[in-house]
Amino acid sequence: MHNTVSVKLVQSILEAAANCTLNTDAILTALKLDPTCLDDVDGRISHEQFCALWQEIAHRSRIGSGVTSLTPAIGLQMAEAARPKTWDVLGYAMHSSATLGEAFERLVRYSRLRHTGAEFTFEVQHDIARVTMAIPNTTIPPSYAMCEWVGAHFFLVSRQLTGLNLVPLQMGFQHAKPDDLSAYNRLFRSPLFFDQPVNEMRLDAKLMQHPLVKADPGLSTILDRHAEELLARLPQTESFLDIVHRLMSQGLRGGDPSLTAIAQQLGYAPRTLQRKLQEAGTSYYTLLDEMRRELSFYYLREAHIAVSEVAFLLGFSETSAFHRAFRRWTGVSPGEFRRRA
Repeated sequence: MHNTVSVKLVQSILEAAANCTLNTDAILTALKLDPTCLDDVDGRISHEQFCALWQEIAHRSRIGSGVTSLTPAIGLQMAEAARPKTWDVLGYAMHSSATLGEAFERLVRYSRLRHTGAEFTFEVQHDIARVTMAIPNTTIPPSYAMCEWVGAHFFLVSRQLTGLNLVPLQMGFQHAKPDDLSAYNRLFRSPLFFDQPVNEMRLDAKLMQHPLVKADPGLSTILDRHAEELLARLPQTESFLDIVHRLMSQGLRGGDPSLTAIAQQLGYAPRTLQRKLQEAGTSYYTLLDEMRRELSFYYLREAHIAVSEVAFLLGFSETSAFHRAFRRWTGVSPGEFRRRA
């Protein structure tokens, strides 16, 4: 099972992007994502498509009238501009909870309804409550826009649920510290930490007992039962290809992505792994090529990473080999792609 994301969540993100004047049609076109797939409110897209969506949102926020014009903190802006027409089951379940602590417990319990790979936690230790979300491993590092969106939603939903003008004890983000923190300081008014292993919000533990504005014990019981039924319908295990994809992804991000290394981790001989991949309709080299292609687009859009460093990060022995591969993928050189991006 590939990790997947609810179409309802995608719809709310695209609506927020449109509210921030981003061209959502252009975003979907760039991703080669058929807009009709968003008509099925019970549908889902892959985690990889979801990450690519956020990368494209971050990229589009830098483009204006043919010139580069950075829209700072686009994820924060989108979270503030979000005006969802309806809540999904998870949203309703959180809103009907008795207390903020119960709402966070339901967020952790039912988060797979929105995103099967997202890792949410909620804990209270002494006088601090901590809610976190780690973005799943993928060849594409988490977009700063996605991390901003997650943190801002932790904060804004907490205010909405309680009706309080609460202020976090601190906020943490997986992405690097941006040059301009003004939007963060205006929204959170809290100590900020970046390059963290997870996106997180810390609050005074006393707030976890605060009653919610729309608490409804009867409705909450009904929604719990419905949410559990929906969870039971989701695939529970990784497929063979999912496991190989995950191990190769980890290898490309600092480990060993070689056929021998992947086979060893799975307990197979390299030839056995090759045979199993062939039976699944692919090959080790096809998967590696697809991952390198996907990741190259992300790295080349980061101006501070030299092309030679991109080649190294993708596991190419020489920069010239990366140039040849990139021309095969796109028909242009890495430098030309970077100038156009």
